[in-house]
Formats: sequence, structure tokens, C-alpha cells
Amino acid sequence: MIVLALSCGQNPKVKDVKEVKEVKEVKKTSDSLTIAAANTILDDQASFISGLASGKTECLLKLNSSKKWNLYAKDLDSLFSHTNSFRIKKMRNWADSELVSNQSVTTVFYPFSGPDFLTADIFYPDADQYIMIGMEPIGYIPDICKMQPDSATSYLNTINNALKDIFKRSYFITMTMGSDLRKTKANGTTPLISLFIKRTGHQILSIHRIGVDSLGKLQIFDSMKYKKSTVPGIKIDFLSLSKNKVQSVFYFRTDISDKGLAKYPGFKTYMSQLPQSFSYLKAASYLMHSNEFKIIRDVIFDISVTILQDDSGIAYKYFDKTKWEIRLYGKYQKPGTEFSYISEPDLQKAYNKTKYRPLSYTIGYNWRAGNSNMLYAIKIKPVAKK
Repeated sequence: MIVLALSCGQNPKVKDVKEVKEVKEVKKTSDSLTIAAANTILDDQASFISGLASGKTECLLKLNSSKKWNLYAKDLDSLFSHTNSFRIKKMRNWADSELVSNQSVTTVFYPFSGPDFLTADIFYPDADQYIMIGMEPIGYIPDICKMQPDSATSYLNTINNALKDIFKRSYFITMTMGSDLRKTKANGTTPLISLFIKRTGHQILSIHRIGVDSLGKLQIFDSMKYKKSTVPGIKIDFLSLSKNKVQSVFYFRTDISDKGLAKYPGFKTYMSQLPQSFSYLKAASYLMHSNEFKIIRDVIFDISVTILQDDSGIAYKYFDKTKWEIRLYGKYQKPGTEFSYISEPDLQKAYNKTKYRPLSYTIGYNWRAGNSNMLYAIKIKPVAKK
């Protein structure tokens, strides 16, 4: 991976790009979508950090012609092209053939996600909304036009570095994100989520500060100042150019352990009231194997139509086999050194006894050994009483 030469020791403090303060109406017609006041500046800024040409903002047009930006863009092109050929394309094909299609389900629920919109889009590209939750800071897209050229180069270096794990391993490492996504570096999850939105062929329409209040209600904020009882978040609306459809990503920063939710009971209410969802779990550090994450585990079981996960999600023993049809893919291997304390004899037994299906790609913690596994649980509809 190319690392651009730094010309200054530290990133400067940058101000937030001006955001649309009110949710702009998107009017749907039978033939096309008419978009009211899409934020071109935000889309251009996101394009720039995504290594994609920005065609409308004058200062970015100049920066796009610089040698350093073109090296950065070429490097991202190469990374996405390589990852697409050995992982992404295989994942999309697998999803098309294996995942249940249900037109009434329009929400993807992805706790422990970090900024990984990319994988959610690979598996569920047609969702209306993606609800993502992590502990990483929210941040914002910095105003590149207010940076000195050397500082803009330094910022692109941090974005480049923050992406290395998901390209190599298929997931972000929590401890690494804690460093990479600091305000003085990549500046939170928003730039990376925006980069993935752009790189999957979308136009960003608006970015809004949001929060869930103590009653579980979603609120829109004019600034980054939140009340103490509010779980902060961000909402990114974007247009799918290929599907002619407006979609949204919601990212919330909060602790969803039982102790964390006890401090913010409104967020538990919010999650419990979500529509029936396709839930997805990856590289979730086996947190829901313990009773310290029972609430989020129960929420997932309650709101999900399907649950797609590797073995780091919900422990196999917690699935009620009378309520869930379980399909196993790949090969189960006990976690390595980092999670060697985890033991799932029930899952191992299921793989030994059940006819499991092949997995054409590597994903999750055992990517080095090529022993990736996926569990796909489909909620069984209750039989209607006569």
C-alpha cells in the first residue's frame, strides 16, 4: 500500500464542512427521482477522499490534478480492484444465491460494525436503511479546501492507513481504529463510511447529526453538542445511481453492553422498536457469548428475520432450534491465540453432524488459515392455529 510522503508532522485542526440543517425532501416520481438541494460540497469532499474525481468544487479540481492525489487515487483503485477480484465479487455472488430475499424487509441491523458499510452493502445492497453501531468516534468530513496542500496530503495518508485492515483481513481491528480514527487523524467513522458509500457507486445527498434521546426518539441536531442523556449518531442519505433509489446509513456511537444500555435505556427502546431486519454480525469479538451482552442478543433475536454471522457473533447454543432454521457454511475452527479462551463445542458438534455448505471467500478472524465460517439463521414462521 502506498504511503504518501508527509510534509508536516501533525494534522491541523480542521472545521466541519457546512451541513444541511434540515432534512431535505426527496420527491419520488414514477419515472425518476427529483432531488431537492443535494449537498454538492459534501459529495465532492467525499469523492476527493475516496480517490474519485470531484467535478464541481473549484479548489478540489485543482487538488485532483496534483501528483500526490493521483498516486493516492491510483492506490485506492488498485486496492478495491484487487479486493473485488479475490473477495468482494465472490461475496456478492454467494449472497445472491444463498441469502433469503424478502421484499418487505428494508432494514439492515449491524451492531459492532465500526465504519464497515462496505460489507453491509455487499450482502444487502437494496436495503432502505442500515443501522450501524460502534464505539468509534463519529467525526466529520474535513473541509479539504481549507487545508494547506501538505496538510491535505497528510490527511489522505491517515485514510490510507485506516483502510489497511479491512482490505487485508475483511474487518477493522478495534484497537487500531481507536488510534486511526482520532480527531487528529482520520477524524472519526464518517469519512470512512462516506468513502465506502462513494466507492460502491453512490452520490451523497446530505449528512445530519442525529441522536437518540432518553425516550428512544430519533432527533436531528444542528451541531455536535448533544445532551448527556442522548446517544450521538450521524445519518448519511445517499442516492444509488444504479438503482435510482435513496438509501440511508445511521451510525451510532455507544456501548451496547448491558451496563452501557443501563446508562442509556432510551437506546434500548429505539433498537427494540426497529422494523423487522436482516441482522449481520462480523468480527464481534465474541462479546455476545457472555451474559454481559444479553440485552443486545435478545434484541437481535426479536427484531431479526434473518441473522448472518461468523462464529464471533451470537454463540450457537443461544439459538432456539425450534425458532430458527440454521444453515452452516465453510469450516469451523476454534479461535486462535487472541480468543483462545473461547470454546464452542455445540457449534463444532453441529459442523460434525450437519451437512454444511462450502464458502467461496475468506472472512472473519480465521482468514489466514482459510477456515472461515458463516452461520445463517432464518426465523421460522409460527404455524397458524386453526
